[in-house]
This record gives sequence, C-alpha cells and structure tokens, in this order.
Amino acid sequence: MQGDSAEVALDHALPTRRSMSVLRLAGFASVALMTAGCAARTFPLPMTASAFAHDGSGAALVAYLGQRDATPSVCDASASGPHIAHLDDDGRDAFVKGLVDGHVTPDKWSRCARSLLRSESKEDAASLLDSVGRSYRSLLKSSDLGKVPVLSDRLAAMQALYLDRANGTMGHPEALGPMFDDLRAALANHRLGPTATTFGTELLEAVDLERGMYEGHTVDVSMIDGLRESGDEKTLRLFMNRLPSPVLRDEAKRRVIRIHVAASPFPEVKADAARVEDTVMRLGHNPISIAEHPPANAWVDTSKMPIRDVVVRQHVWQQTATLLGQANGSTEVSVLPDLRLRGVLYVSAKDVSQGITVCGSTRELDPSPCVAAEDVALENPVLYRDKGSAFHFVDGVAMREAMELALNGARFEMPVSVGGRRLVTLALRLWYERPEDMIFSGPMPGTDGPPLGVVASEDETGRLLFAVSSPGGTYLAAVENTDAPRFRIASRGAQGATGESGSAGMDGSSGGECQNGTDGGPGGDGGPGSQGGNGGKVTVDILCRDAVCKDAVATLSEVVKSLAGPGGAGGAGGPGGAGGSGGPAGPDTVTTDADGNTTTTPGCSAGSSGSSGSPGSSGADGPDGFPGQVLLRFAQH
Repeated sequence: MQGDSAEVALDHALPTRRSMSVLRLAGFASVALMTAGCAARTFPLPMTASAFAHDGSGAALVAYLGQRDATPSVCDASASGPHIAHLDDDGRDAFVKGLVDGHVTPDKWSRCARSLLRSESKEDAASLLDSVGRSYRSLLKSSDLGKVPVLSDRLAAMQALYLDRANGTMGHPEALGPMFDDLRAALANHRLGPTATTFGTELLEAVDLERGMYEGHTVDVSMIDGLRESGDEKTLRLFMNRLPSPVLRDEAKRRVIRIHVAASPFPEVKADAARVEDTVMRLGHNPISIAEHPPANAWVDTSKMPIRDVVVRQHVWQQTATLLGQANGSTEVSVLPDLRLRGVLYVSAKDVSQGITVCGSTRELDPSPCVAAEDVALENPVLYRDKGSAFHFVDGVAMREAMELALNGARFEMPVSVGGRRLVTLALRLWYERPEDMIFSGPMPGTDGPPLGVVASEDETGRLLFAVSSPGGTYLAAVENTDAPRFRIASRGAQGATGESGSAGMDGSSGGECQNGTDGGPGGDGGPGSQGGNGGKVTVDILCRDAVCKDAVATLSEVVKSLAGPGGAGGAGGPGGAGGSGGPAGPDTVTTDADGNTTTTPGCSAGSSGSSGSPGSSGADGPDGFPGQVLLRFAQH
C-alpha cells in the first residue's frame, strides 16, 4: 500500500464484536524455573519488563525471556526503558542454564548476552564468559550432541557470543585457559565426535586469531584480500572481530563492506562505492539525508511484522492499566513485542532508485541507503524508541491514558512519520479485559452505601466507557459489550454489625470428699445482628450518540445497581460452664476386735463430675438493608 496518507491495518479484519472467552485464562498462568544452586521459583505470567526489573534476579530474567515476544532490551543496563541492574554469580549461572535447559531460545539468549557483555563491568563480563565456558564444555562433551539438533543450536549461540564479542572483553584466564588446552588435546587425539570437532576447531581458530595467527600462518593484508576474492565473509568477520591489530581488523571490515557493495541492488551504491565504503566504515550503515532526499510515500510489509491484539488489563482501584498482547487465534496473553521497522517499513525517497527501509544494526555493515532510526517516529504516547529502529510499548499507563486509547474504537493506531511527515498508519486490534466489579460499600458496619455519579458512554464498537465519581475519588473503566452482562458498578450498604456473643456459663463447683461436682451453668444467648446499610443513590448520565439509546439503557440497567447491605450475623451463643469435678474417694477404715482380728472397711467412692452447661443460642441475623435509587439521565454528545 502506498500513498502520502496511507493506512495499513494489521488486524486482517477488525470485528465489531470479539469473543472474550480467553479472558478467563488471562493472568492466571505461571512458570516455575529451577535455577542453578537455588530452589525452584515460581513467577506469575505474563511478566512485564517492569516486573522483571523490579525482581532483577537471574531466575526472573529467564522467566521473562521465556515468554513469547519478550524483548532482550531488558538486558542492556544503558537502556532507557526497564532493564537489569546487575546479575550476580548465581544470576549469571541461571541465565546460562536457561539456554542449556531450553527455557530461552538461542536467538533471544544471544541478543541478551551481547547486551550484558556490552553494558556490564569488565569483571562481570569476564564472569559471564566463564559461566558460558563451563556450560559450553559440558555440551561439547555430551553424547547427544549431533543427535539432538537443539543442542547444536544452543552450543552455536554460546560459540557465536565468544567469537563476536568486542575486543578486550575476555574471560578469566584461569577459568578458560585450561578449557582451551583440554580442547586442543581432545582434537589432537580425535576424542570428539564430528559435531564437537567442527565447533572445537572453529573456536580454537578464533583463539589463535587473537595472537594474529590463522591456520598456522600470520595474518596479513594479502591473506585478507584472498578471503575477499573468494567471498569468504564468515572468515573476514572473524578476522574483523578477533585480530589483535586494529589496522588489520579495519582492513577485514573494509573487505566485508566491499563484498556487500558489489552485491548491492542499488546502482547508486556501486557508482559511489568509495564514499559509501567510508560512510559504512564510520557509521555501520548508509543513512540518507532527509533534507536532500525527502520521502514521498511509505508502505509496510505486514508479513514481516508480528500481528498482535493490544490487550488492556485494567486495575480499577489503582487506576492503572497494563498493556499486553495476544496473537491472532491464540488464547495466550503475553507481553507485547518490540515493533522493529527494519524490513517492515519502506520509504520512497527523492533520487533513490528504489524503496528503502530503516537502518539496521551496525553489525550488518549494510551499504544500502536507509532511513536513520532517529528520523522515524511512531505517533502514539504508549510507544517509545530506545535504541536502533525498535519501538517498545510501555508496560503500564494511567487509566486516563488507557481510556484515551478507546477513542479509535477497536483500532490501536500508530501513525508513522518520517522526517516529520506522516506517511502511513499502522493499526492493531484493541480490546479491554473485563475489570473487576466496582462495588463501593459503606465505610462502617451498617452504614449506607456512598452516593455515586456515573457517566457512561458507548463507542462505535459497543464498548462501554465509565467514569464513576465517589467520595473517594473518580474511577475509570472500559468494558467490552460482550462482557457487560457480567460486570457491575454498585453502591452497596455495608453489612450490619455482628451481634454480641453470649456470655459463658458459670463453671460448676468441685465436690468435697466422696461428693459429686455440680453442673456448669448454661451459656448466654448471642445478641441479634444489626440491620445492613441501605444502598446509596446512584445517578447515571448516559452520553448518547442518538436520541434513543435504547440498547444502552437496557444494558446499563443491569450493570449499575444500588444494593442492600446484608444484615449482620447473629452473635454466637456463649459456651456452657464446665461441670465441677467430683470429690476424691474416702480412705479405707481398719478396725481390730478384742481377739486381735482386723477388719477393713472400704472408704466411699469418688464423686462424679458435674455436667457441662448447655451453650447459649446464636442470635438472630439482622435484616438486610434496602436498595437505593438508581436514576438514569440522558445527554447528547
């Protein structure tokens, strides 16, 4: 789609009503992860970047990155959005184990690990490489390597991190040195399988390059030129990253750029090869000057962009909302993905032979003309650009901002400007999870519910928008039409006070010798509960889009209520008194007659304990209060 004010809908077909059955699943998922040296920890999902940053542990990082669409930008300590503060040794081990155990995909793990190496201190970066080296060694020795494809992918991610790291970023020699020595011995003695041999050979080539050697020869410009002539970009990039000489690293980098220039589909790149080479050497890409090449129009390749519904999860009592995402056809609510416009947004610019996209990473060394990331803006307040060409959604917004998103109905719009000129609008589907009921109760037992003023409107999709004024403040909420029958706003009287508990019965007295204890006294009856409070008066102002509003009136009559407070529970009856204990048995009596014969007469038996008194009866429950008045009024808008 092209044009000065083109619009691209990424929602396939925006429905007027959306099934909300998936809401029952949203927010109740959780994940349990076993971290190195720690017991299992469970994290509620979805976990936003802000929630991860608040926790900051390695286990939380793995849980966050394990989500669909999670952004590795949280791993960059210099990012302006939510990000990690510091990983300790346990956290680094947990992060590496997250890759080894398959909790984090190799691509996402690699992007995170590169950011950690860039932004952490030299000592922390070395410790991370040590941890990677330990896991690398274990995987390399695994008998399953070469049989289970995912193990090779994980090993490749660790190897690429080591090969592509910045010069001067090293592990501790005492940790990695013995590993390299053992690897050389294993390769020399053919103790590794085919897959491990390939990985190990490539790794040691990189280690040797840091001494300026490759395949037993000293690297020089002639060798670099030979790689350029054969088109061996992979080895040139290895030279570019690992050679100790900055001069030779730059020579290798120039040869990579020349390969790209020669293959460029832009004739103007080939015609001005020397200038383009210098520009890419300096900047890492070839941005156009917006002043010299003003954009004419733009279009979007939606097939390259993740299509998600924007889901608003409302926290009505805090008056905040969390923005989440849901893939088309999925029941899983997750975090929203980055919007990466490179390869997605294309711009037609003056005197440029074909459409160009946003400049990419400086690692790409792409000589194609491109639009600098800072010249692109997404005109939506809940999106921001941090670094590069990726835009991020904010995690949380105030409810007022969340309500403003509903102004476009079922569309979440993102106008795209290039060089200050709006060229195209992206649109995703927008929907709101059903919030918890907004029940305002009386402040003390038996008091009436508070008066409420409700302003209600219905947008073009049938979604209901509410502003509820109460003595405690104003609360906003949005409810999809399909959720309205199960949503309530109400002033409810407070429950009546619970009746007083009955007094305890008197305990019986203990019997004297051979006497029974007396019975305990009965417990007192509980007092009655008090009457519940009455529902408060609720005034509903309905903002109508037409003169009738019949549908809205019928719906709001069920949504907005004034509810009677339940009566207080009757007081519990008092317990009966304990029976008195029986008296002790009397002693035996021994007598002797004149002939000296003795006779023993048994003493009296011990007395029995008295019975416990009966408990008192529970008091009667108090009567319910009465519903209050709900007044519906109409206003045109």
